[in-house]
Parts: sequence; structure tokens; C-alpha cells
Amino acid sequence: MQKLICLTLTILPLLIFAQIQSPTRSQSVSDSLAQERQRQIESEYNFKDTNTLLYVATKMGIKDLAKWKSALGLEPANHVLDEMTLRKLEITPYRAFLAQQSVLYGFNELNTISEIAASLNMPVKKLKAMLGNDDPLDKSWDHMSIQALGIDLDTVAAAQESFSKDIVLYGSSVTLVGMLVVFSALVLTSLIISQLVHLNRERNSTRIITLSSDRKLKKSSKNVSRNVIAAAITVLHIHEMELEERRKMVLTFRRTPTNQWRASAVLSMPNREMKFLRRQR
Repeated sequence: MQKLICLTLTILPLLIFAQIQSPTRSQSVSDSLAQERQRQIESEYNFKDTNTLLYVATKMGIKDLAKWKSALGLEPANHVLDEMTLRKLEITPYRAFLAQQSVLYGFNELNTISEIAASLNMPVKKLKAMLGNDDPLDKSWDHMSIQALGIDLDTVAAAQESFSKDIVLYGSSVTLVGMLVVFSALVLTSLIISQLVHLNRERNSTRIITLSSDRKLKKSSKNVSRNVIAAAITVLHIHEMELEERRKMVLTFRRTPTNQWRASAVLSMPNREMKFLRRQR
């Protein structure tokens, strides 16, 4: 037991040290890659961080200086910055190159696939399919840059241009599929709702006793005794009598109202008869 504890205490610091060292190593690899890329840019465009902003823009062939300065996070209308060096503005040549890519393409090589799809207004799955990923459910590309995937910016631009040409067909197909899915869901829902009536449906109870119109026994179950039959007929008779009494009460209370003034015209009035006799004489 003591040997096991000692072995655990010996291995645990090594594991912690390895976990601490792994991010540092990946960061150093990323820094070395950025430095290598920066040296390539300096040798390709022949400028350094000691050159002015306007000189770097001229070397890189940037025509819209204000837009490039905005991509760098600088004030576009401030012309004083044009004569300041990249080192003084704390801008690396690689950052200046990425800003140039953002101006020309709308994205740069360090942007992820999801960021590029958002900037180009394209579905992520469609962009990945056009770039060579045939699995639409694969999300490993979503948070990877096109530099890490080894994809050129011109390839992405060509995919965006091809998508723009077929956007009407793509939109129509998506709309048609959506309408079919919604229609199928509505039909299925209506069928399910129509069948729900049968869940709470009451079972038809079989008649145990059947009487004729003159209240005589017509048919009865074999398991029912005569006492039960007599009781059922008695209850039915009492129920019919109660209904008849209620019907009479309703007729009594709903008697047609009479107007005494109109009814007096048809009454036998003595004075009226006397006047009639006098007129005849």
C-alpha cells in the first residue's frame, strides 16, 4: 500500500507538468508559424515594420486606404497615421497582410469556416461541401481556419461565386423541401388527431333486458333472474310516470296568458243585452 501511494505521488507531478507544458508547446508552435509567415510576407512585398503605413499600402497594392486602415482598427480619416511606421502603430507586417485579405475577400486566412460562412452569407454545410467536406454532420471544420485546412483564399472565393450563381436554384430547392416537410407534418398531425377519438371511445354495452312497445318482456339474458326483470320493469314504469307528471306541470305553468280587456268583449254583459232589447223595440 505504501509503495502504491509513493508511486502515485511520483507520477502525479509529472502528469501536471505535462498538462502545463502542452499549451505552452502549442503556443510556441503557433508563434513560430506566425513568424515564418511574417518573414514570407516581408520578403514577398519587400517592406518591414520600420516603413510607414502609406509605404506599406503602396507596396501591397492597396487602393482603398481608408478601408484598409479601418480593417487595421485605425481611424480612416486620420491622415497623420499615414506617415507613421508600423512599429510605432504597433502593427506587425502579418497583421497588415491579414487586413489586406479582409479588404479584398471579406475574410482572411485565419478566419474559421463558420466565420467565413457568416461573412459571405452562406450556409456552413454548403460551404464545407463546396470546399471538399462531403459529410454535412462533420463539425470538425467549423472552428478551424482555412490556413490550418490548407485551403487557398481564391478557392473559397470561387466557391462563393459559384454559390451566388446557383443561389436561386438552391433557395428554390430549400423552400420546396421545407414546404414538403411542413405539409407532411400537418397531414401526419391531422391523422393522429383524427385517431385520438378512438382512445376514449365508450364500449357498446350489450342490452340485458329488451321490452316491446306494450311493456312486455321481449328478450333477456340467460343469467338474469325474474326478480331483476320485474324490478327493471317497475323502475321503468315509475320513471315514465314521473316524466308524465313533469310534462303536466310544465303544461300547467306554461298556460297561454289571457287579456281581460279583450276577454270582456266575449263575456255575457247584462247591460249590453238590455240595450239590445230596447233598440229592437
